Amino acid sequence: MPQEVAVTEVIANLNIGYIVAAALVLTSLRLVFLPIKSAFTRWLAELLESMIIAGVLVFMIIRPFFLQAFFIPSESMEPTLMGHKHGYNSATNKNYPDDVNDHIFVNKLGVRFSNPKPGDIIVFKAPKRADMTGAGVENVLIKRLIGVGGDTIQVKPDDKGVIRVFRNGVAIEEPYLHLEEPMLNITMNERESFAVNEPLKLAPDELFVMGDNRNHSNDGRFWGPLKRDRVIGNASIIFWPLNRIRIIR
Repeated sequence: MPQEVAVTEVIANLNIGYIVAAALVLTSLRLVFLPIKSAFTRWLAELLESMIIAGVLVFMIIRPFFLQAFFIPSESMEPTLMGHKHGYNSATNKNYPDDVNDHIFVNKLGVRFSNPKPGDIIVFKAPKRADMTGAGVENVLIKRLIGVGGDTIQVKPDDKGVIRVFRNGVAIEEPYLHLEEPMLNITMNERESFAVNEPLKLAPDELFVMGDNRNHSNDGRFWGPLKRDRVIGNASIIFWPLNRIRIIR
């Protein structure tokens, strides 16, 4: 089972105390420059004022409640979200021609007023049992939502012997997967597998998530259901690199 690198926030997870201190320093500088009557100091005071307003908006309003930026550091959601380095990767047994790390915006407001739906790509705080290093870290991960409360999920061969995901007894159509790399049936040594071969019924407050890169993803098959209150938001847009800008589906 892969130990996955956590999704990383583009804007560092700064302590709110640092933000307040920076705002006070900028405010003090503005007050120093404001009485000086020159075009340069007036421009500088206006610049500092703009920085204060922007900082308060981003760190105290937009980031906590509306929108957060992350970048993708691993291959677990490829090909939908790219996160790999140039050269050979022993985890995926692939040679990559370039470095690609998608930068995404995550909509935090939507999950406050409505529940995510199967098919959504969500960012969440994973439970401690998902950290396969044994350190018990609650990493922030990104996965596709496969099932919600009340659903029964099962990963098993279909009538042609192809490993597929079944939700409530019906095989899910998943055009976003690696078509050239069929999903393998996982085996768990001395660990319980979740929804693999045996059906898993989700409680009302539980979700089941899987990575699009099924053979290289540390997801619900390994550590079980995810509690609804751990969801941070829905991945909505890739904004960098420029040739990858698109709405996430």
